[in-house]
Amino acid sequence: MKAVFLWKPIDAPGDVQEMLPVCIEKARSIGWTEELKLFSEGYGAGKSWDDLLAIAHSGNLTGVILHDVAKWHGKGAVLADQLSVLGTLKIPVAVALIDSYEKIPITNLAVIADSSKYYSRLRSKSIRVGMQQKKGGRPPYGMSYDDSRNLIPNKDWETVIKIFTMSKNNLPATLIAQRVGLSAQKVRNILRTHAERLKNFKP
Repeated sequence: MKAVFLWKPIDAPGDVQEMLPVCIEKARSIGWTEELKLFSEGYGAGKSWDDLLAIAHSGNLTGVILHDVAKWHGKGAVLADQLSVLGTLKIPVAVALIDSYEKIPITNLAVIADSSKYYSRLRSKSIRVGMQQKKGGRPPYGMSYDDSRNLIPNKDWETVIKIFTMSKNNLPATLIAQRVGLSAQKVRNILRTHAERLKNFKP
């Protein structure tokens, strides 16, 4: 299993779906084609970094994409210790917002994490990436852009409604996934993506 880890301060704005595409793009650029299991902190849901490390120790983790190293800002030594664990387990780590990645040394990442200059650049780049995703990124599952770049339901919208109907009836994501022919992670992403849009939905 390969994983992606996203982090932001709890009180900071941001959405998982804004940050995931750049991580997926990074994974594809280095030849990782399988689905990425999502781990996150600060987004209100999902498994944490500690959960990711536990899976690493279980032997079921084969790679990690970090969106950035902001979680360890000013804590380069902690980052080095934690990534050394992954290194010892032969688990490669990529960082989406570090363009030069190809097995970047852990010591370099520790220095970067302690760099105020990097953190400032990271903030501006994260904002820019988020804006690009909002303006013209891939539309959420079940929707497409019309000629005016407005989101409209497409042929998969019926599946979205089925997913929300089953979720409202307290079916777990794993069972919903089996019934609609999608992965459980995809179902969870759809529920998160459309949560605000369908907050008043009633089956």
